[in-house]
Amino acid sequence: MVFIESFSNARFKWLKGLAKSRNRRKEGLFLMEGRVELELALRLGHAPKLIAFTSSYITEVEFRSFGFDPNEVELLELSKALFDTLAYQQVPGNFIAVFPTFEPVLEQEGGLMAVLEGGEKPGNLGAILRTCDALGIKQVIVAESEIDLFNPNVIRNSRGAIFTVKCAFYSNEQAKDFLRASDRQIVAAALTESAVDYSSMEKHAAIALVMGAESKGLTDFWLQESDRRVVIPMLGAVDSLNLSVSFAILASHILNRN
Repeated sequence: MVFIESFSNARFKWLKGLAKSRNRRKEGLFLMEGRVELELALRLGHAPKLIAFTSSYITEVEFRSFGFDPNEVELLELSKALFDTLAYQQVPGNFIAVFPTFEPVLEQEGGLMAVLEGGEKPGNLGAILRTCDALGIKQVIVAESEIDLFNPNVIRNSRGAIFTVKCAFYSNEQAKDFLRASDRQIVAAALTESAVDYSSMEKHAAIALVMGAESKGLTDFWLQESDRRVVIPMLGAVDSLNLSVSFAILASHILNRN
């Protein structure tokens, strides 16, 4: 095990560089914090390549009890100053795990799918993946977006759901072809005159719930491709909801109709 306390150390600079998307893509690695997330990853067969920690927050004995193979994981002890510059949370028990990236492959299956077009906020994607996991939704398509699945805000807000929900990044055309091949009804959440109250939706075996970015909504592509357009009536003074909250309302209704 190596101990590092210099900000100019090459190994530390490499680790810090993984906070940037281009370096994650180049190295095929990403950073993750949190014991809950680590234990979930291990249960699902995802093993870390490296764990960085500081003895100011956690001991080597403590995190060796998490269940990973100590012969397969590189351990890197950092000074508190170095660790604090990398970690989102400077709290007892925290550590940073380095995992290999992965590319989920979607399958043609029934049930509800989520399609998110033009996503702008990594935190929203993470929250939606967490909601999908809670509702039993297994697959998500992110279309026409620059969001990185392994962005720290996605990982933090998903609470490990990046390991349980398949999330693929497609163009709009690729997403449409996939949905049509699975004979899905495409339901677009849209503020248009033709949109109806979401509570009036009929039951359907396979639905793709398509939602756009908070700032712009859906493009004409999905408005034209949709089989139905729905809206959430706003009964108070506020005229909009957070994207992840809107998704949770609509998805819950779709899954729990009689």
